[in-house]
Amino acid sequence: MGKTFVCSLCRNGIIGGGLYIDEQSITYSTQKLTVSPLYRNLVLPMNEIRELSWSQMVVPVAAISMKDGECYKFIIRQKEPLPEPGVLCG
Repeated sequence: MGKTFVCSLCRNGIIGGGLYIDEQSITYSTQKLTVSPLYRNLVLPMNEIRELSWSQMVVPVAAISMKDGECYKFIIRQKEPLPEPGVLCG
């Protein structure tokens, strides 16, 4: 069963949307038409994720690093329910 979170993607600004996590992938989606189609429905397959790390600025920020070198940062207020980095990227 997947989990859904309200979040913001930090990419060329702060873009509000939602994050859905299941066994296969982490999917970010937004309905904002001014956002590039690449980020409107961004699917990050679990087997392509290298690392999940957290930093604390004013709010918690999750950084998802991909094996191809790309990194996506999300502001997620519900940090506690997310899987631990080792479990997610194991």
